[in-house]
Amino acid sequence: MEKRFLALIERSIKNHWDMPVFSDYEGDTFLYRDMAKEIEKLHILFGEAGIQKGDKIAVIGR
Repeated sequence: MEKRFLALIERSIKNHWDMPVFSDYEGDTFLYRDMAKEIEKLHILFGEAGIQKGDKIAVIGR
């Protein structure tokens, strides 16, 4: 399941690179390429923090 989910995300990013993935009520738009960059930043940050596969993390947003 995990590999299929990651493959789905990867395929979506590649196929829709310049298309919007998120928009907010103010009209700001976030493209798939922007999402890919943020995922990469998190990947680097987690590695630097010593977070490994299987570790539990919390995601907080507003």
